[in-house]
Amino acid sequence: MVKHGFPRRELYAPGHFGNWYEVAGRFEARDILAEAKWWGFNWYGDWFDTVNLTKKPHMSPLVSRCWLTRVLWENKKTRFQEARRLGFKLNLLVTPNHVYADQVSKEIQAKDLSAKQAEHRKIRFFGHLVCPSIPKARRIILENYEELFRDLAENNIRLDAVTYAAYDFGGCACRKCDPWIVTFAELCREIQGVAAKYFPGVAMRFCCWWWDSKDHDLFADWADKHMPGEVESMALWIKYNEDKPASVPPGRLPEECGEEYFIHIGYSDDRSDNDVYGQWGPVVAPSRIPRTLATLSNTHGKGFMAYSEGIFDDVNKAILGGLSSGRFSTVREVLEEYARRYFEAEGRSVEEWAEWILQWGRPRMVDLARARRVFNRLASKAPETWRLAHFASKLRLFELNKQLEGKKAGTRKRLAMVEEFLREREALRRKIYGLHPLEESVFKAIVGEPRWHRKLIAATTASNKAPLRKLA
Repeated sequence: MVKHGFPRRELYAPGHFGNWYEVAGRFEARDILAEAKWWGFNWYGDWFDTVNLTKKPHMSPLVSRCWLTRVLWENKKTRFQEARRLGFKLNLLVTPNHVYADQVSKEIQAKDLSAKQAEHRKIRFFGHLVCPSIPKARRIILENYEELFRDLAENNIRLDAVTYAAYDFGGCACRKCDPWIVTFAELCREIQGVAAKYFPGVAMRFCCWWWDSKDHDLFADWADKHMPGEVESMALWIKYNEDKPASVPPGRLPEECGEEYFIHIGYSDDRSDNDVYGQWGPVVAPSRIPRTLATLSNTHGKGFMAYSEGIFDDVNKAILGGLSSGRFSTVREVLEEYARRYFEAEGRSVEEWAEWILQWGRPRMVDLARARRVFNRLASKAPETWRLAHFASKLRLFELNKQLEGKKAGTRKRLAMVEEFLREREALRRKIYGLHPLEESVFKAIVGEPRWHRKLIAATTASNKAPLRKLA
């Protein structure tokens, strides 16, 4: 049970990699954001990822030679406008030295502006990276954000906060940038100065994804000396399957800095179940999310960034928003309201729907035969919406997966079942979520294929049988 609500409840929904947020239209985005607002979220966050996007030097995204750059940026502004119209406060996440693809071209690399992409204390740097310790590269970074902030302001989109992330898409391992976290902090202070020109009073925040204890020590010391009291909050990294932040030494946040969490809502209760990023349909974390909120409550935390990659985490949005806002006291209360709101459930079916959804916190432990019987009965009285359809698809995928795990490789019947599984997954992605191939390739690489699929590919390749690779 959550003891009280949290002041800042952000849905961090970066539109990138071809995920749902990136491909959604204006009214699709409005509807999903309106539901997030109803459940209790009050901030909306996004990130402009420049992977594969190009930009002419000294030109805005609006006149990029890559039409995709313009389309994605315009869509991002549309989502910000819709979020503001619904009453959300707005946050933009910045990965400072991650630039456009043509800004790390052969010509620029020849001038040695690129970041050094070596491993740094086992933390990977990747993206289109330039080295901020080189003056010309630093100018490229600052000009990029000058243009982005100016364009937002000219379109009446006022940012309430800018959040800075040091790792993942970002970083440099060269000698001049070492320690990276300090170079990063210095660069963020400059970018924040640019943001403040267009958005007076804009808050400065940090996302601590992949930070370690040394990063926190160095950053706190530097911030207290060079920008005391300027860091409003830090969203602390929670590793998979854990309920509290990783690698934060006691008292090692900057002075007057609020403690927040970066909460991953894109997987079920246990990461080892591999039910991540919607590859198996909707994800549900009815145990993990309330445990995390209880930890945040005990540390007197201010709020969180809820990391979302699409509508497959719809139930988790309801759980997190409903509990953290104080509207609901228990997960079961949330799920019962979810059943009433979206499945038009009433009477005993409200409790049955809540129980049916709860079991998917640990999908590998679900009694699929019983789940099928209950679902067929409940679904027969529910409206045919995408929410019902993606649960139906999840159940079917797990049923097929169970059958495939129990059959020998290479049989004709099994090959037909493989195709049925892949067709079901394709229908989930294309007909229900409306995604394109880019998103699938990215997230499938992270999640991987079912065990039977890998074994089947290996077996058929070795025996030179049907080319199953074409089915994938």
